[in-house]
Amino acid sequence: MFLREACTPRKSVFNKERRDVVLDLSDLLENKIDSERFFEENFVTSGMKTLLEKTFDRLEGVSDQASTFLLTQAMGGGKTHVMIALGLLAKNPALRPKILGDNGPGSRLGPIRVVGFTGRQSDAPLGIWGKIADQLGKKEFFKDYYAPLQAPGETAWINLLKGEPTIILLDELPPYMDYVKSKEIGNSDLSVVTTTALSNLLVAVNKAELTNVCVVISDLTASYEGGTEQINKALNNLQGETNRSALRIEPVNPLGDELYHILRTRLFEVLPDKKIIKGIANEYAKAVRDAKEMDVTSASPDSYAAQTIESYPFHFSIRDLYGRFKENPGFQQTRGLIRMMRIIVSRMYDAGRASEVKLIHPYDIDLNNDEVLSEIKGINPTLSEAITHDIAKDGHSVAEELDLKLGSGSDAQDVSRLILIASLANIPGATHGLRESDIMGYLCMPGRDISKVKKDIVDYLPTQAWYLHVSQDGRLFYKNTQNLAAKLHSLADSYNRQSCIKELRTYLASLFNPSLKDCYQKVEILPGLDEVDVDAEKISLIITEPTSIPAGKSRLAPEWDKFANDIEYRNRVIFLTGSHDTLTRVVEQAAQYRAIQSILTDFDTERIPDNDPQRQRALVSQDKIILSLRSSIQETFTTLSYPSKDGFRSTDCRIQFQDNQFDGEALIRNTLEKLQKFTNDISSDTFRKKCEARLFGGQHTAPWSEIKRRAATLTTWQFHRPDALVNLKSNAVSQDIWRDEGGYINKGPFPPPETQVKIQRISRNDDNGEVTLKITPLHGDTVYYEIGDTGPTKSSMRVEAFNGFKIRDLKARFICVDSQGKHEQGKAETWQNTINLKYRVYQQGEDWMVELKAYPRGDIRYTTNGSDPKSLGAPYDAPFPVPKDCRFVLAIAHRNGVVSSQEKIEIEQYKTKTVKLDPGKPAKWKRRHHNLTTRAAFEFMDRMKKFGGIAYGVTIDVQANDEKQDISYSAADNFSLDGEYFEKLVKQLQGMMSGSQIFLSIERIEFERGQFLLDWIADARSKLRLGEVIQ
Repeated sequence: MFLREACTPRKSVFNKERRDVVLDLSDLLENKIDSERFFEENFVTSGMKTLLEKTFDRLEGVSDQASTFLLTQAMGGGKTHVMIALGLLAKNPALRPKILGDNGPGSRLGPIRVVGFTGRQSDAPLGIWGKIADQLGKKEFFKDYYAPLQAPGETAWINLLKGEPTIILLDELPPYMDYVKSKEIGNSDLSVVTTTALSNLLVAVNKAELTNVCVVISDLTASYEGGTEQINKALNNLQGETNRSALRIEPVNPLGDELYHILRTRLFEVLPDKKIIKGIANEYAKAVRDAKEMDVTSASPDSYAAQTIESYPFHFSIRDLYGRFKENPGFQQTRGLIRMMRIIVSRMYDAGRASEVKLIHPYDIDLNNDEVLSEIKGINPTLSEAITHDIAKDGHSVAEELDLKLGSGSDAQDVSRLILIASLANIPGATHGLRESDIMGYLCMPGRDISKVKKDIVDYLPTQAWYLHVSQDGRLFYKNTQNLAAKLHSLADSYNRQSCIKELRTYLASLFNPSLKDCYQKVEILPGLDEVDVDAEKISLIITEPTSIPAGKSRLAPEWDKFANDIEYRNRVIFLTGSHDTLTRVVEQAAQYRAIQSILTDFDTERIPDNDPQRQRALVSQDKIILSLRSSIQETFTTLSYPSKDGFRSTDCRIQFQDNQFDGEALIRNTLEKLQKFTNDISSDTFRKKCEARLFGGQHTAPWSEIKRRAATLTTWQFHRPDALVNLKSNAVSQDIWRDEGGYINKGPFPPPETQVKIQRISRNDDNGEVTLKITPLHGDTVYYEIGDTGPTKSSMRVEAFNGFKIRDLKARFICVDSQGKHEQGKAETWQNTINLKYRVYQQGEDWMVELKAYPRGDIRYTTNGSDPKSLGAPYDAPFPVPKDCRFVLAIAHRNGVVSSQEKIEIEQYKTKTVKLDPGKPAKWKRRHHNLTTRAAFEFMDRMKKFGGIAYGVTIDVQANDEKQDISYSAADNFSLDGEYFEKLVKQLQGMMSGSQIFLSIERIEFERGQFLLDWIADARSKLRLGEVIQ
């Protein structure tokens, strides 16, 4: 049941003249109040009930009650109303049973005298005591205290008041006390005299003679501190004189349900029965339950229903939100809330809102209505700009335009108005705004689609509203200063479309720039036709602006469709396009994105720290803008156009962000792979055969350039990695499936290849020059050889052991023969040994002798003066004495074109028996490291890495622990390995057999500087031997 059907407001609600009517204590004293009507429209609060009971109990003498009551609440908190209620019941005994019950408080009393004073009556020439005496008809009793004004003493007060039951009501004294400070009396002022008079009065009514008299005083907490201080002095005097204090009473409990009772009683004449109220509460609970299932709120449906029953016809959040601003300066608490709700309820019924809702919500404020707007501005005038720009401006505010754009009724306005009500407090330390969970919970109501409110409004609104802020604890609130969104919008509006397109290009590039570059290699984003450069070697993804008149199959704009079909390399372009309807939103979001990037850059320039609230809010806005930009891109770019047999075709290509991540390249690849336009199968025979069938043009031989051109022009050819054809060619040629004949690729078939011999050195014995070779026949099964330069034939010597062929000769030639006759005999392969020199230095008498030997054999020449032994050396035929001045001997050996390396013999080292090494010069260490096992091998490689050694003549043997398998590796004498590569190679070989031993042999190690070798020797705790280092 809607509000209009269920609840009938009082006529006074619609009477604008009565909205400003505030009953004053003088109205009671002058009998201007209709008591029946007063109680009809006022709820008896617990504070009021306490005052009535305690007062009447004292006057009836039921118990020893306090004589003085202090009503404490801020201005407008109900103090005067409570006093008036007490006064009306005191004066009218017949009214008491209706309000307090037949045997309720005061039922045994007749009419009671009621006198009083309100501090708003500053014109009291005879003082408060004169006013009270005059109302009692005993003005003359105090004639001695009028001129000059003096404070009556206790006895004077007793004589004035004794006899009949009397209630003295003193309302709003603080402003009066502040005022009369300016009235000088002798050496003092009237406020001091009045304080003394009140002190005497309070002590007097506590005497036995005045047990049928009580005083009720109201205090304006924190409003008039000076006047309140004077009242406290009087109360403290009472405590000191009588050892009794005034009983403090709060007229309205702001935390309980009294507020709703007051509003219901004051504003409504007719309310529905409990059954209807419960039904409405259940409808709201269901709305919460549905929202909870959507995971948009954590509110409890049962709690929601219970609170709704308690607060009906008001939404239960009104009490909490009212509590935020009730302490605002000038706001009259309960009185102010009643006035505000009168205006709101009146507007709801007049404007038809009451026919649409079932409760009065805190956001049911029509801010386009002058009276409502004026009331809200009166509570907090600083939010005027926020209201007119962000919330209500006859359809042109941010919230109103958002509702119009979304077709969401008043959802955005309701969110904004709800936050506004929660932002009205303007006192220090007040709570401002609402968390997202509270907003969603308070918005739940029958008929509202809450599912999109969070994403479309609550998340989006802070990026659009200029005065909406976010606190550090996540509350949304309005403030009278422009926020980040204002700066964002100002910046975004200042960008022209071209600059926004430029920013969009940058962002789309971040989504679609290829990393693998297998499916496409280039991206052209929103280019002009003349800006596109189609490359035969690369596939381009072209992202084009969508059009409202797309071509039939391609869904491209007509000019792009023509471009795609006219270019030569049609198989080198694909297009991403989509719906024209949403491109404008993408451009708008790109402007926002550029603006937030600019703001963050400014923060960096200004060195604003990461924990600064401004930067934090900017980062949150950046995330939200990116989400909106992504959402608009998802809705806009939805179509992929690709080359096919029948020209360019289109297919759906939906951008999806998962865990805040998106890989545009993967999306394009997966889409094309499903269409079989892209393939990863580029190493199989199938790919080669497809290439031969489609790209060779029906020929056995085709220019390589033409093959590549056809791949770029034939729209039936699949996309693949850009190096796929090059790799295919390389592999096919290496496997002799294809042959490269000077830029022409011949795909065969070819005649059988000729026989060949592959020769690999396994080891060499430097002591005798004997070499162990591994002989491998290719395309044949028999190998013949001849020593020297003679060409071998089938009549020559036959190689019997392919894996351990031993030879000491300097040269040999080998041929391979196919005994089956399928392969023609190929050319002979020549192998050449090396000559190594060995020497001995010894002393014979006073001479130092040098003995030289060449292995396997060779003619030796030497010099003792440092000249080149190859051209200037003397022939060696026997050991020779070294001249006295000779520092070193140079020697070389040669035979049949085979030349050894030059040997340098440092004579001085032998004479001194000391190895001398220049730390700054390169050094060759000729010490042979032979059969290093696993631990020693890894220590050796560690030192190579540590000291920069380069190894030559390397042999690696890996042997399985069961001795059933082994792997051997040997490098040519001139092939070098550094420590990193050496270790990697060893581990790879060792990894091929789990459970294995390794054996390393190294002929020599070279160092960039001699110091590195010295460091190695020191680290290994070894010594250099004579003659093993060459520099």
